[in-house]
Amino acid sequence: MIDILLLPFLTCIALVLIHVYFGTFVLKRGIVFIDLALAQWAALGYVIGNAFHIQNHTTLFIFSFGFTVIAGFILTLLKPIFKTLNLQEAVIGVMYILATTLALTVISSTGMEGHHIKEMLSGHILFIQTSEFLEAISIYSGIGILLLFIHKKILNSNSRLWDFVFYILFGFVVTSSVKMVGVLLVFSYLVLPVLSITLITKELKKQIIFSWIFGLSATLLGLALSISLNTPPSFCIILMLCIFWVLSIILFAIKKEKKNLI
Repeated sequence: MIDILLLPFLTCIALVLIHVYFGTFVLKRGIVFIDLALAQWAALGYVIGNAFHIQNHTTLFIFSFGFTVIAGFILTLLKPIFKTLNLQEAVIGVMYILATTLALTVISSTGMEGHHIKEMLSGHILFIQTSEFLEAISIYSGIGILLLFIHKKILNSNSRLWDFVFYILFGFVVTSSVKMVGVLLVFSYLVLPVLSITLITKELKKQIIFSWIFGLSATLLGLALSISLNTPPSFCIILMLCIFWVLSIILFAIKKEKKNLI
């Protein structure tokens, strides 16, 4: 069993490292559901690619990535219009709903098997191939190195150009991630660790480091829980991430109450 879970765990380590980093950008920008939306557009690309019987892995990846580029372009164009009304998050939600609806329509209208819906949501984490893992590591490493040089520009800039660059890099990451572990776990890794640690510290570097520890700990416990319950690992990891989040809220409330008593 340990041998079976080794590659999924190593994959989750890579996912935690890159998604936590992007999660700090997402929370700072106030666009929490952007990952869910772009991940769903990537999933839509995979669904349509499969409907057209695209078999080549690289071609399917590029095809799917193209859908995240389209979504990123639309969000970049609409941002100035809806940001002034404080409705940018609503637009992102609409993009998610649209992609989900289109994906389910394609699956139902083409007679594609029901497992495509399950894979769209939870991926195939137990059946990740070594080649997929190595490809993901290459993508994440390349984007990570690039972010070292443009970190401040993406974090602080409000220009459309850097918004689009952010969406492109982010889309490239989620296109790889969603195929392996599904939309739900990708979104959970992005938001839950950083959201929880934000209650503990406001310092960016500490948030990233503690969020990595948070994510990896929840992953280990989630994989152990999946073995015990014979339940899909993705769902167990998400459950542990949510439990950790609740615990962080309780700790924050206790700490705040102590300060009020003093």
